[in-house]
Amino acid sequence: MVDVEWWLNYKGSLFFGTTNQLYLALEEELKTRDFLILDMRRVQSIDITAAHLLDQLRDMMADKNGFLIYNNLPTNLLSGQDIYQYFEQVGLAPQKSAARVFDDIDGAKEWVENRILKEADFHQEEEHRLHIKEFDLFKGRKEETLAVFETHLVKISYSAGTKILSRGDTGDDLFFIRKGLISFVLSIDGNHVRRLSTCGRGAFFGEMTFLDGSARSADVIAITDVDLFVLSRKTFDTFSEEHKNVALNLFEGMATVLTS
Repeated sequence: MVDVEWWLNYKGSLFFGTTNQLYLALEEELKTRDFLILDMRRVQSIDITAAHLLDQLRDMMADKNGFLIYNNLPTNLLSGQDIYQYFEQVGLAPQKSAARVFDDIDGAKEWVENRILKEADFHQEEEHRLHIKEFDLFKGRKEETLAVFETHLVKISYSAGTKILSRGDTGDDLFFIRKGLISFVLSIDGNHVRRLSTCGRGAFFGEMTFLDGSARSADVIAITDVDLFVLSRKTFDTFSEEHKNVALNLFEGMATVLTS
């Protein structure tokens, strides 16, 4: 349930000479993602070769029960081409297919998030609470060491809809999701809420505050019932004095998240 969505903002013309570049940019993502979002706002034109590639991408996503999602289709191009009309003519986003079209990226992401949440509601009863040794972050480490590490973690649970953290909060805790889903949200102008992303079982969050003590950058909401491990920086520093390899794994994992 983690990291299933990928977004590409393409700029330029989509034609015979550039379709291979687009495919190469997407090739690795096609293997692992359930949702591919293509932001089309800066596309200047599109020809039948590119349309054929997009058709193939949609079918590839359909084969794995995924979706190819377009947003910000331009209507007034310098070429005079109407992409909305062109999509209809060549059948790139027919109804009841693995393609979807949205006006903007927020609408696209909201649809993806809601789709993920529906699937999570269906599967949550089947989930077991992860032990720390089951997190990818610590794969390959000695089970005895991780068993000791787990005794230093605080176990905490939240009901669906509960605010776990608020933007601006201080602290130095790092959170590991044992079960359930959380979302990062921002309040805009006090009237609207924008969902930034969603994380599920096996993920962790709070790494920036854990690393440098900075304030929380967004609200964190429990979308489903959630079970967490909580690690304070003080506890981590004490543990890492004797178990430097576990500490290294954790820092490498946080670095990967921060640079992705």
